[in-house]
Amino acid sequence: MFKELNQFLLFMRKAFSREATYHWFIVVFIAFIVRTDTLGVTSIIRALALMPSTYELILNFFHSGAWSVTSLTTIWWQWLMTKKLAYTIDDRLVLLADHTKTPKDGRKIPAVSTLHQDSETASKPSFFRGHHWGCITMLMQGQNKFFATGLIAQIHEGLSLFETSDKAVPKTVKTVQMAETVINSMGMPCYLVLDAYFAVGSVFLAAAASTLNDMTNPIHIITRAKKNVTAYKQSPKIKGKKPRGRARFYGEKIALMPLFDSTTYTFKTATAKVYDKVETVRYLSLNLLWKPVKGVLRFILIENSRGRIILVTSDLTLDPMKAMQLYCHRTKIETLFDTLKNTFGAMGYHFWSKYLSPASRTPKKNTTQDQVTDNLVQTRKTLDAIEKFLNIHLLVLGFLQYLAVKFPEEVKQKSLCWLRTESSKTPSEFVAKLAVTNLIKANLRGLRKNWIVALIRSRQNPIISEQRQKMTA
Repeated sequence: MFKELNQFLLFMRKAFSREATYHWFIVVFIAFIVRTDTLGVTSIIRALALMPSTYELILNFFHSGAWSVTSLTTIWWQWLMTKKLAYTIDDRLVLLADHTKTPKDGRKIPAVSTLHQDSETASKPSFFRGHHWGCITMLMQGQNKFFATGLIAQIHEGLSLFETSDKAVPKTVKTVQMAETVINSMGMPCYLVLDAYFAVGSVFLAAAASTLNDMTNPIHIITRAKKNVTAYKQSPKIKGKKPRGRARFYGEKIALMPLFDSTTYTFKTATAKVYDKVETVRYLSLNLLWKPVKGVLRFILIENSRGRIILVTSDLTLDPMKAMQLYCHRTKIETLFDTLKNTFGAMGYHFWSKYLSPASRTPKKNTTQDQVTDNLVQTRKTLDAIEKFLNIHLLVLGFLQYLAVKFPEEVKQKSLCWLRTESSKTPSEFVAKLAVTNLIKANLRGLRKNWIVALIRSRQNPIISEQRQKMTA
């Protein structure tokens, strides 16, 4: 596994224009794996027993212009393609996308806005101040287990201070644009699986306008329609003499949810796996006109033990059972968010800009931009540092997922942890984190010469490092 870590870090060298910045990336990457607390940048120093003077150097690393989220993630995607980790259907990548919100009450943190929490199970208040993130992930399979491997994350709200255009791009469309960037870098079309929040016309129109070489429809959307969704049949062709005026485009209006209890259409039955449980489902597939896109979409009505659901996709030939299985995998991105927040502390950043005017901590309407800045360039660097912090965590988590898939037995052996029940042959990211942590600590304590170990040792506090070695001896 240490060899894989060496090769991965060497591969990422192309993302950095300066060698010193690249060396700090290695230190931060290793620290994000081995740290036991998640209290921002200071946890990096504690995790590796670094000199206190490195604190400002680490801050400079995140604000550095020698690398960017774009350069980092582009090389990350290239590495993923070399490992052939992607789960594909009909020669298409399966991308999962969603939004997540994290509270931030810092008065001088850029892009903080008032957010509304829609989830019924969350412990957050209905309205709070924080960051609204959009994230694209790739579905990866390891034996009988699936992972959502993070590709890129961006802040999608509170950006009016930095936007030059008068008309802001909707959050839903920004997600499709991120997916288009991903497929153009990876060179493969995709199915983009989304939740019901994205069941709007602008998402399907943005996907239809996406490009990948000369391919038509490189992005096919799969999402859950709202319960009150209506669609239309094609207008019947008029025989004989055509009437005056424009030809009618929409035919009979159909409310889709009542069709589950109607005898107008005949539902089919099939045996399928629904969230890892095999059961018999009823389904009906209809290609109908939908007014928000002024075109034809495929509506798939599915009834199983969990209830009734209507899926909608832009792929008019997609098999209904494949669509259902892909949508069942959408929960993996929710697991990713939970792991990022609670296991790795990826949302525990505290970057702020002294050039920003202080904002109120009280949630209020986002109709006006209260904050102003004396230095827009430096404030933008602070926002970039926040996005860099989270995207490095995506790389850390994705690399640990790769180790769990490729070296499942070695990961279990090196983790030195006891599991009461083993739910899968493929270990989790947390178990892989323990395994790599033990491996790195063993190398730091030993006399083995390694360039990664040498980089870390050159920045360590010798007193604290020696004390830790005596404690673990």
